[in-house]
Order: sequence, then C-alpha cells, then structure tokens
Amino acid sequence: MALIDEVKQICDRLAPLGWGELFQQQGLDITASDLSQELSKSLTVDRTLPGFADFAPNGDRAIEPASPARSLLYHALASPAVHLTDNGLPASNPDVYATLEELDILENYIYSVANRQLSELGNVVIAIFAYQYRIGSRSPHGNHADLAYSRTGVARVGTAPPNYDPMRRSFWIEATDGSDNLAVLPARYGAFLAVERMPGQGNPVLDSTDEDDRRQFLFPIHKLFPGSECLTSLTLDLDFLEYHLYEKLKRVHTEGNIPLFPGFDVNQAPFIRDSRNSDDLVQLQFLKGSALLIPVPHQSLVRTATQQNTATGREEMVRFRVPPQTGNNRFWTSHEITARGNGRIAPEYVNIRHQVETSPTGEQTLIDLNQTIPDEDQFLQTLATGNFEAAHFIDDSCDGCMTVRVTGLPSTLPSRPAYSLVAAPDFFPLADQIDIERWKDAVVPNLRDHFRQGGPSPLSEGRFAGNPSLINPLTNDPAFDRADVTLTSIVGTTPQTLTPSRDVGVNLSVSFLPDAAANVFAPGWDISLGQDNDGLFYAAYGLGSPFPEDAKLCAALNSFWPAVAPDAARTFGLVTPPTALPMLDEELGYYRDHPKVKGGEVSSRPGWDGEFGPFFEEDNGFVNFANRDRSDYVSHALAGLIRVTPPLARIDSTELINRMEALRLCIRTLPPTQDVVATTSLLLVVAEKVKDWSSRSDRADTTVTGPGYLYEFALVDETATEITSDIRRKRFPVENRFTCQVTQQGLFWRMDQDPFTFSPG
Repeated sequence: MALIDEVKQICDRLAPLGWGELFQQQGLDITASDLSQELSKSLTVDRTLPGFADFAPNGDRAIEPASPARSLLYHALASPAVHLTDNGLPASNPDVYATLEELDILENYIYSVANRQLSELGNVVIAIFAYQYRIGSRSPHGNHADLAYSRTGVARVGTAPPNYDPMRRSFWIEATDGSDNLAVLPARYGAFLAVERMPGQGNPVLDSTDEDDRRQFLFPIHKLFPGSECLTSLTLDLDFLEYHLYEKLKRVHTEGNIPLFPGFDVNQAPFIRDSRNSDDLVQLQFLKGSALLIPVPHQSLVRTATQQNTATGREEMVRFRVPPQTGNNRFWTSHEITARGNGRIAPEYVNIRHQVETSPTGEQTLIDLNQTIPDEDQFLQTLATGNFEAAHFIDDSCDGCMTVRVTGLPSTLPSRPAYSLVAAPDFFPLADQIDIERWKDAVVPNLRDHFRQGGPSPLSEGRFAGNPSLINPLTNDPAFDRADVTLTSIVGTTPQTLTPSRDVGVNLSVSFLPDAAANVFAPGWDISLGQDNDGLFYAAYGLGSPFPEDAKLCAALNSFWPAVAPDAARTFGLVTPPTALPMLDEELGYYRDHPKVKGGEVSSRPGWDGEFGPFFEEDNGFVNFANRDRSDYVSHALAGLIRVTPPLARIDSTELINRMEALRLCIRTLPPTQDVVATTSLLLVVAEKVKDWSSRSDRADTTVTGPGYLYEFALVDETATEITSDIRRKRFPVENRFTCQVTQQGLFWRMDQDPFTFSPG
C-alpha cells in the first residue's frame, strides 16, 4: 500500500472523532478526496488554538517535505500539548488520539514526499537515534516544538507490560490494570541518514558543554524506512538488531575479590546474561519505520536465581560467602567494592542481608537477617563477621547496542549504532534531570549550598564513550569507538526561528532520552562509569547488585541523585547529609504510631520504597525514624512494596522546584539565619502540601490564603539515638521544634510554642 493511502486511513479514522473539525479551523480538510494535494497546500495557521502556540513559526502546510516540525498534521497528532477539548485539556477517551504506529507512518510520509536521492545528501552515514517529538521549551533549540534525537536511549525496567498513553504521546509508568505494578518504559529508535560535523546555530546541541564546539556530533537529515518511497530509485528493507549485556554478578567475583562459591560457573547465567543467550532481558518491536526496545517485565524487580552446581549435582540458589568486614569493604550494612580511580570495575554495593541455608537433603531457605536477628548488636556483628552464605539477586538493568541492517543501500555506507540503557524505574516520570539542573544554574550559584554531594547534572551533558564490552550484533565487532564521546548528547535540526518558544502549558510526556536521566556519580542509578587501562567509559555493571541496593543508599544519603529521584534522607533521620528535595509525608509513608494514624486522619501505609517516614512522637519529645541498617529495599522489592504511587507519578519539575524553594526559604530564615540547605543541622520531620491555607485552623495569620507548605524541623541530639520496640525503627530526643508555614504572602515560623514570626521571604 502506498504511504498516502496509509495516511488517508489515519485521517479517515481520526476525522469523525473530532480531528476533522479541529483541522477545519486551520483551513485543512483531512477528508479531501485528493488528500496529497490538500496536505501540500498553504494554510493560514491559527496559533492561538490550544497546543499550536509552539508550532514552527514558518510552518504553513499540513505536510512539509522532510520537516516534521513544520508539518501541521504531524504537530497536532504528535505534540502532547494538542487535544480535542476546547480548554486544551486531555480528552478522556484515548482512542481519539493517533497511535504510535500512525505517527510512524506520518513521519515516513513526510520524508517520502521530499523525493530525495541518496547522491544529493552528501557524505552521510547510517545512524541509530532514540528520538521524540517535544514541546518547544523541551526541544533541542528551545524555540518551537521539534524532534529531539540522541544516540542513547533510556528504557526502564518494571513489573508490568508497557503502557502507551496516546494522550501523553508517550509511555506511562502505571500499569494498565490499576495495580501498584510498574509498567516497563520502552525507548523508541529510528534509523537515519546523518552527517557528522561540529555544532552550530543550524545544528543545535541541547545545553551544550564548554568543549562541544570542538567535538564532532551526528545530526540526522533523513529518516530511513522500508519500501520504495524512502529514497528515489531505491527499495529499502530494515532489520533492527540489538545486543544487551548483564554482567554484574560475574564482576562481583572476577573483579570484586569475592571468591566464587564452589561448583558454580561464573561464565554462565545468571552470573552473565546477554540477549543472544537469554530472552528475559529485552525484546524488539518493529513499528512502521522505527523500533521499540522493550524491557521484559518480571513479577518482581529483583529475584534469586539458580544454577546447576557441579560440586553437588543439584540446581541451587546462586550465592556467595560474605567476606569479613575490613576497613573499606562495608557501607552501612552493604558490602562495598572499591572503585578503580574514578570508575567502577564491579557493582559498587552488594546486598549481604539475605542468608541462604541448605539442609542436608539440599533444600534451601532464604532468610532475611533484618527480621530474624532481633538484637541490634548481634545483627551488626553477624554482618561484620561475615563467612555466611548470602544470596545473589538478579535484576534486569543492563546496557547494550542498537543497530540496523539496511538492505538496498550501498554496503560501503558506514553504520553507527546507538547506546541503549535499561535502567531502574523513574519514580518522578514527569520531572526531568535537566529541569533541576537549569533551576540550579539560575538560582543556586554555589552547587554545594543546596546539594551536599553529587548534583543534578543530566546524562545528556556526559561526554564518555560506550561500554567497550558491548558488541555490535551487525558486525560482531566492538560496538563503540573509544574516541566517540558524544553518544549521550541530544541534538536537533535547524530551528525555524531564533525566538524562544511560546508557552503551551504543562508537559505531559515521559522522556526516554538522556536529559531525563542522571549523569554518572549523580548518581550511580541510571548508569555508572567504568574504567580500564584505556580510560573511562559508560557501563551499567557498576550499579548496585541488585539495583535497589543503590536505590536505598542514593535516596537515603541524598547524594549522587538528589535532583529527580525520591529523597529519603529524612526517612532515616539523617542530619548529615540533610534532605535537599523534600518529599511529603504521604509519599514517605505513615507508620502505625504516627499521630495522624492514631488520630484516625490517615491509614498506616508504606511509602514509595516500602518504608515509613519520620514523625514526632505524640509527646513531642522524640523523632521516630527508620533504622537505616535494617531497611532493605531488596526485601521490599521481593514483597512488591517498591512502587510509583499516584502522588509520585504525577509530581512534575515545577512542584519539585517549589518544594526546594520553600526549603531554602525556611533554612535561611530559621536560626542561625543565612544557613544553607546542604549544611543545616535541622532535620525536616514534617512536610505537607497545603492546598489553601484559608481552610486550616492552625494558620498563623487568619488573613493568609492560597497554597503553600507546612514544614516542621527538629534540632536533635544524635548522640542519644536508641532502638524502639520495633527493631526497624529508631528515635532520638528533640531539643527544639520549628514550625514553618510557607505561604504566598511569606514565611510564618516559630520555635517550640513561641509566637509566630513573619518573614517576607
């Protein structure tokens, strides 16, 4: 079928659902008998209609050859800001939107009508890009809605199949069945003819770094797709290929100085898994011209695994003997593997809190030491002494290579693959790393005034080569050149104006590009740095084994991923480092003894990580918080308690920034004045969002109205910490309690029961 006929099928489906009427307002009849003529005619575009304000200013046709950004039909169907409702809000029926396959067809048609010949495109290569159509403020140049491209895609693991949300024009993290399961998030890749050159005004690089003007980047110029309409006189066929590698458990033993348990083979699964020998990592789904890299969902984010033990002849749980504690091989109650220079040679942290007991008949039992050793000193001594058998856990985070076999083009045409990350879930899918980085650049002149460690640098700013362990499935050669350090950058096409984009409202789309991921050591959750004798490179194997081990430490320490991941510092009563991104009490979870639970205001329930947040005990003399040594995100993952609850999933960058601004205001106002977030000695215990202060009887001033936050801090005596009757909880005494009511009018605060003081902020 000709592409125009496929486009007609799309238009015929969408027209009666409301799109026909919407496009009529733009002077376009998508039911015209001669559709190709209708799509190519000049239009007078009404950019005052909701969602069209950031359409390319010189776009005046439904289809502009080789330019999706200037094609009104594509913009309307692909932009997450365009909806059929009069108020511009999403329609309730997802069937009224274009499917991902239909958008793929439109892209193919846009490039087909350019009637390009390969010879006219110059010195091109075949390159794989992860790509996404974005509103203007999120495009590579920031001037109008456009496609963003990266040679790195970031898919994310989960416990449910992918959930494409047409309203968002992206995949969504909540499962379609309404459960707490996490839907896997695929990454979309396409094959393009691209040119390699230095960036410039016509070749934008998103938030480029200082040395980028001297680096070579690949810029896409023409999408490749199957059939005879892609390039004049050529008939193409595309076959997308992938190779992904999981080698964390192997490296624990080969590089981490932990002896292999007798009878196990470190060169076989589950110690090493790849997508050639394992079907439980990823799968590919071909659309109409692009492909989805989809992580395989599993019932649990982590799980134990078995291997035939040659010493016993039995299928046994894969495990290791825990080394005794030395001066540098523990962090809290995790085993730590020392880095090599600035890079990792193996997982940084390994879970050691789950013992494997084997009976004389070979039956095995997994024992959670967090629960089975009630005495705190004995628990810590057991972990320090080691020499017991601990379970290995596997997860599905990995990295890999995406490439394509194109039949119909000259075999001499070079091909450049994409780097593929399969990372941990994104607990704030509507808040991207780059948004917090830009806030930091504008508001926080000294990074360490707010973020005690790490920082919000996005992966798109990283400039390292891809994992040299990965092979290109097309050639079986190493996938990435060690000199190719622009893999994770985001590039775009020539902007059609130099004027910054007009606002089109809140972004609803979830990104799988590197600006939504964290750069290395900020944290080691999406990706880590590896190091060998030839230098540094990106590698997934430096992440924790399994990744929830990293998640606990990064979230608890508020270091290495403070920007767009849950900040659990206050869950664990950490004064150092203090929280930098306040999470609300409802997000951290209400423990059974929380005053609001006892008062019947809320039900006891765990937060996003299976833990419970801090609280003032009823007599106000103590702060009660989670015991960091016994908290185990692996246990919580096995129990299905790690999840993206609706409050987290719907938090966007604006909300996170508002919380941080409120925190900064409180810290610099409370005694000692001019204190900063990163070094304060105050512990944030209570954090609530107030919809309207006029509805609260406890407001400091009866004239105060509007939204805000209630933050309550404690000055505590950390030296007097004690275990509570629940071994999972600790508490320490409160010396002073500070109440802060953050309002639109300013800050009202008091110490203990003193009168409130007003500060205009």
